[in-house]
Amino acid sequence: MRPETTALLDMTAPVVVVTGDSGTGKSSVLLAHQSELSRRSVIAPPPVTCTFDSGSLQVAILDGLVRALTDSMANRTLWRNIEHRLENASREMAVDIGKGLAKAVSQEVMAQVKERLGEHAGEGISTFFKTLRQDTTADLRRDLKSRSDTNVVKLLARLCDEVSAALKRNVVLAIDEYQRLTDDDQRALASLSLAPPKRARFVIAWSSAAHEALGGLTRLRETNCGEVVVGGLSSTDVRSMLTRAGLASTHTERVHFLSNGFPLIVEGLIGQIRSGGTLDDYTPPTAFVRSLEDALARLPTNAQVAARQLSVFELPPTESTLDAYLGISATQRGVMREALERENILSVERNGQLWFHESRRSHLWNRMLSESERLEIGQPAYSVLLTQYRQDVTASTGLMVPIAHVARFARASHAANPQLQKILDLSPAELAVLASAIELEITAPGREQDRYTPPETALIYAHNVFGVDRSAALSALPDLSEQGFIQTLDRPECVNADPDVAVTVSSDPTDEDNIVLNGRIQDVLGKTVIPQITDRLVREHFETVRLESTIVITSTGRSDAIELVRNALDYPLYRFNPLRRTVYPLMALWIDYGGHPISLAAIFNGTTDLQKAKKAATAVDEMSYGRRVRTVRTFEDQKSTIPSMRLFRAVYFGTGRPVAGDAGATGNWSMINDGPPLPVTEYAQRQIALLDILRTRVGDLEREVYAINEPRGAAVGQAADNAFFFVELRGSTRVVELSLEQITSLMSEEPFKFARLERLLELRRGEKVQHFVGRTQPDGLIDDPVVSMLDDLWTAAREFNKHQPRCRIKLRKTALTQLLRDAHIRDTTLGRELSERLTIGGWRGHRPQHALRVAIHPGDGLLPPMVTYTQPIGDPSDVQVRFLPRTARPTTPQETYFLAFGEEPQSEPYGDTAASAIAGLLGFMDDEIELVQ
Repeated sequence: MRPETTALLDMTAPVVVVTGDSGTGKSSVLLAHQSELSRRSVIAPPPVTCTFDSGSLQVAILDGLVRALTDSMANRTLWRNIEHRLENASREMAVDIGKGLAKAVSQEVMAQVKERLGEHAGEGISTFFKTLRQDTTADLRRDLKSRSDTNVVKLLARLCDEVSAALKRNVVLAIDEYQRLTDDDQRALASLSLAPPKRARFVIAWSSAAHEALGGLTRLRETNCGEVVVGGLSSTDVRSMLTRAGLASTHTERVHFLSNGFPLIVEGLIGQIRSGGTLDDYTPPTAFVRSLEDALARLPTNAQVAARQLSVFELPPTESTLDAYLGISATQRGVMREALERENILSVERNGQLWFHESRRSHLWNRMLSESERLEIGQPAYSVLLTQYRQDVTASTGLMVPIAHVARFARASHAANPQLQKILDLSPAELAVLASAIELEITAPGREQDRYTPPETALIYAHNVFGVDRSAALSALPDLSEQGFIQTLDRPECVNADPDVAVTVSSDPTDEDNIVLNGRIQDVLGKTVIPQITDRLVREHFETVRLESTIVITSTGRSDAIELVRNALDYPLYRFNPLRRTVYPLMALWIDYGGHPISLAAIFNGTTDLQKAKKAATAVDEMSYGRRVRTVRTFEDQKSTIPSMRLFRAVYFGTGRPVAGDAGATGNWSMINDGPPLPVTEYAQRQIALLDILRTRVGDLEREVYAINEPRGAAVGQAADNAFFFVELRGSTRVVELSLEQITSLMSEEPFKFARLERLLELRRGEKVQHFVGRTQPDGLIDDPVVSMLDDLWTAAREFNKHQPRCRIKLRKTALTQLLRDAHIRDTTLGRELSERLTIGGWRGHRPQHALRVAIHPGDGLLPPMVTYTQPIGDPSDVQVRFLPRTARPTTPQETYFLAFGEEPQSEPYGDTAASAIAGLLGFMDDEIELVQ
């Protein structure tokens, strides 16, 4: 229920006038008021609408009275009571209006009741009908409905009182469009308000937009009648109307501004949206804007000129701005404003003062003014608005859209600043990409001048947040570069990726281009740009992380854990403790901000600070700038190294073939397949299948380091010169073969080719391009794809392990035996699964399983700890570990084995130092563990 309806229900005055501008919903308020009263057992028939004819008031009251009688469901006794009361009232009023006319009024009332109830009405009323001599008063009855008569109005009001008394229920009549009545009828109501009926009440609606009738409204107000002023709907009510119409609530703010909540205009704007038109092209009803045209015609020349000059402003400027713009004094401004308010030209409250209704203002500016007038007005208006905005940026943010609108007519400013016209000509897609680049802008810690945005992330953001088509956004990117709105930044560390971009428009909030650009973005896209939103989110929602850490490094998009660890190396003073030769711990956070991923890495002085920050970060699930922000998952390092070689051990158990490579820093692990080279799609399929298997066969830490938490797919292709292209996809496991057009795009030197590739690939929902690798192999793809992928994972593991504490292995029988057993079962089980599901090194299928025998000499002062082991055919769970006494002095691996197990080994024994051998059996490289006694 509207607050105006509630206020009207609370009023008890005999006559209440409901006033308001055209389209505010006065009729709806009246109808809601009558409906609510009817539910409260009050006789309150629906509102009667006045016509422009003389005598319309008494006709309206007559119609309302008849409806009250027909709705009352009176019984026989009540009808006799009503008959008696109407006869008495007619006789008493006959002195004032004449016996014949008084009788005609009664006859007309009952005739209409009979017509509505039908010939078979109750016996009481039927008898009353027969007592009326209708033939002698027929002419008077016709006259009753064709001319105004104050005394007839009084009689009808008296009859309403009598009906109320007879039925013992209050009667409330509602009359709509009262401003249509003649002056005589309006005077009749004013007289009635001075001498009101005792029980009946009248509620009338009067449009304050009707200038001719304002004298009658003033007269009525002087009688001290009640009044309820109907304004516009609230923003919440407008949102509800849009929702009921099946439209997005994102239109709410603009619809509310254009309509000021007037239901008539809101409904028209809803129709405009449904028809596919733009809100700014909406044409309000003729009657709504005609009142403005008539009001302007009544103004003196100077006031009319001022109204035309002021129509450029969507919001009222400050008084100082207004005086400077019009070149008038404060006194002249007061006279001008009074004239415009008196004519209802300034009628809507904006920022604490009356201003144009937006639909009327836009009609005056866009349709009544000529182009030459707009150009004459535009430049000075633009200049004073810029000045007002710059004087108080914080309080003037609502001016950016009006400034952008007026900028089109500021021709002198265009000449002085050519970039201004380019901003005004930007397409919605170009605006969305620019807005995305500004919002996602990253500032490197300690290097505030180094600002950049990954272009692929900006394109995705432009589509997901600002709703533009991805193809249009992609086309906009090079266009923005050509026009000078963005520039590319060459970053040497970015390999096989498009260069980052930086927005060239000044970030100074008082800069002219910045103001107009932000105004256009708000106007066209319906959203306000939040510069560097990633940093803002950290400060507003991850304050504990920021305070407890020594540095926070953010990136837009979903970065892999190894990327975040790698980024931390750019800040060695925060990452490393040179005095203690230690590495400070790092925590990674993956944040979801309204469907957009954000990655964050924070470095801490110690684990206590890290755990405190982690507890606060994992609890974040809040709203920010209209979107939900929450922590998806976390990652910590400085726990331990991961076994970088264990996947190669699984390949050996699955195929029986060792993997060749350099155990040093370069790796380059490989296995050459027998037979013809593999087709590129088959090559990629095996790699994707391997990653799919590993996703459920490795630990949480390994999944993060290997970046296999989410599915991986590939787009692959082969050029004529045996150049092979591999594009890693995230979000699916499908393998797509690149077309010639796509391969040509990858090989071209055009800007943003990787962003363009995303469109060419026609990615599915949830898919994205991660990175691209190209290589030339004259002999074709003869290397094994599984081992090639494992080499990539090994490289990631080695990079991660480099700055992690070594895995501590205690040379204790019970603990070490369990570790060796678990590792052996883990690797042999994975090897068996790989051999069953993949072809590796030309081999697929079951192979013999291997048990494990380990003989350990703990060493003494002269001899270091040594290990001999064999892997005989047998059950993988058959793992035996034997320790030799320190006094033993074996000289060969065979002798070590024999002393431990009392028999010769069934297969070739391998002997090495304990650290190296145990590292290998557990899947580590030598420098990844620390063996402690």
